[in-house]
Amino acid sequence: MQPDLFAYISHQIDHIISIKHGGENNLDNLAYACFQCNVNKGSDIGTVLLPDRTLIRLYNPRIDYWHDHFEIENGVIYPKTTIGQATIKILDFNDVDRILERQGD
Repeated sequence: MQPDLFAYISHQIDHIISIKHGGENNLDNLAYACFQCNVNKGSDIGTVLLPDRTLIRLYNPRIDYWHDHFEIENGVIYPKTTIGQATIKILDFNDVDRILERQGD
């Protein structure tokens, strides 16, 4: 199934680890990402989570399993791990418009 069939805007090829951080242009480092996720991620590879200011890497679809880090209920994505929390923060998974899109409204 093609994920962008259900999205308002088509998906894009994204570097999981950007070229400026040493990523390469090979299939192991590329992911199919929605436009909004790709724009929000930019060249980020992680973020700092409060209150302890720990640097946490983002979810990597080549080495991580979605269900280990996230759960979804009524279109809202919840973190199960700090990797999930960091990814939800940076990719802005729970923007109201994105929740509505996932709900099919």
